Amino acid sequence: MNDFYFSRLVKLDVKWVSELQGNEHIKSWKSNPFYELILVTDGPVHLQIGDEKLSLSSGECCLLRPWELHTSWQPIEARCGFYWAQFIVDPAPSYRERDEGVGAASASPARAGAQDLRITGVDGSDDICVPRRFRPSRRYELLGLFEQLHHQFREPEGYYRYRCTLLLGQIVGLIAEQWLEQLPTQGDSSASYLLYRRIVNQLDESYVQEMNSAALESELRHSYAYLCQVFKKYAGLTIGAYVQRLRMQRAKHLLVNSSLPVADIARQCGYEDPFYFSRAFKKVEGIGPSGYRASVGADAE
Repeated sequence: MNDFYFSRLVKLDVKWVSELQGNEHIKSWKSNPFYELILVTDGPVHLQIGDEKLSLSSGECCLLRPWELHTSWQPIEARCGFYWAQFIVDPAPSYRERDEGVGAASASPARAGAQDLRITGVDGSDDICVPRRFRPSRRYELLGLFEQLHHQFREPEGYYRYRCTLLLGQIVGLIAEQWLEQLPTQGDSSASYLLYRRIVNQLDESYVQEMNSAALESELRHSYAYLCQVFKKYAGLTIGAYVQRLRMQRAKHLLVNSSLPVADIARQCGYEDPFYFSRAFKKVEGIGPSGYRASVGADAE
């Protein structure tokens, strides 16, 4: 079984929404240039996608890729039907095989945790898993959202396309959340992730101050070795490296947006020794603070 992975920054654009019953619409092979989400209102709906034959029950959904051939592999009763929505996804989701032993080939803890960090350049792609085929437990809530989406598209008024986008986002989000809730989780994963969030918050609030292991241990009530282990697991970098990146991020902002001397900027970023700050800055950026200020200023002119 394969799953789709949407970026958390994904842009959705609804192209068409309809409700169908019986066999008439898909008795012959169909394909379209958009992603197509099907939600069964009354089943079974006998859907063939390429060589794969499915019988979708009431409340079950299925997501098709652009230009994916599909039809019914046996007649669908007149009482049976489904909603379907065609839409564009930008950036396009990746489509990967699921590791059945794990439950889903979801983003690694490091990638997922990195999105909590207050530094630029964090990769925000492939972090929302939407299964190819799924039957959510909150199917009536999902049906209600699809009904609203269908109504907006059938009776377009004002900024209806914007409202359609919001509703489709809710639908995709609900499917992803329901899928996540049904995955097996390790007993301590939630506790360790909550601790990780506390570490991040502590570092974000105090990174310009002198950081030491004893202070973190006292504040977070865990050994420094364990705090380092948890942080590295979710963030993908060490506590020291994160603090330095926060400081350098602030230093670059002050160099570009203020006329403060480099020594003052160093102190505001947690460095008492401006010479040590300059060496650290050059090691990270490849250029000293004064050179960085001059080069960015020249680019802006």
